[in-house]
Amino acid sequence: MKVIYILSNVALFVILASSCMNKKNDQVVVAPQEVEAPMETPKKECYQAVIEKDTLRLTIDINAVNDVNGELDASYFEKDRSFGTLLGNMHGDTIFADYKFESEGKTSIREMAFIKKDSNTYVEGHGEMIETNDRMAFKDKSEIKFDGNIIYHKIDCE
Repeated sequence: MKVIYILSNVALFVILASSCMNKKNDQVVVAPQEVEAPMETPKKECYQAVIEKDTLRLTIDINAVNDVNGELDASYFEKDRSFGTLLGNMHGDTIFADYKFESEGKTSIREMAFIKKDSNTYVEGHGEMIETNDRMAFKDKSEIKFDGNIIYHKIDCE
């Protein structure tokens, strides 16, 4: 009788174990969906400075990580026009950028600085420049003056 009891328990165990192994997993697995990150939209702004008969137009795009791209178009009365691109960074309320421009048939690069005075105004900085690596750069950025010589006021972008 003991043998029958042991054999019946073993048989029961085998039946239960095999039924558990054959049982399908009822969990539903959902494949992860790829979600595209939203495209970063630069904040394009346009500004203009008018100094007597000269007009300077500044267009800047500032992205979420404070990279600055833009253009500067300087139309001088009875002088050659200069037009070029700005590439730099925003540090606090100040833009530091390289201005790569063409004037009088020559391509040049010059460092520029603009300070944001309020939501509608940038003031161009000036200071002592030195030539380094084929570009004009500020000798000492801490000595840049933003005294209002060239003031850009916000305008509608065309």
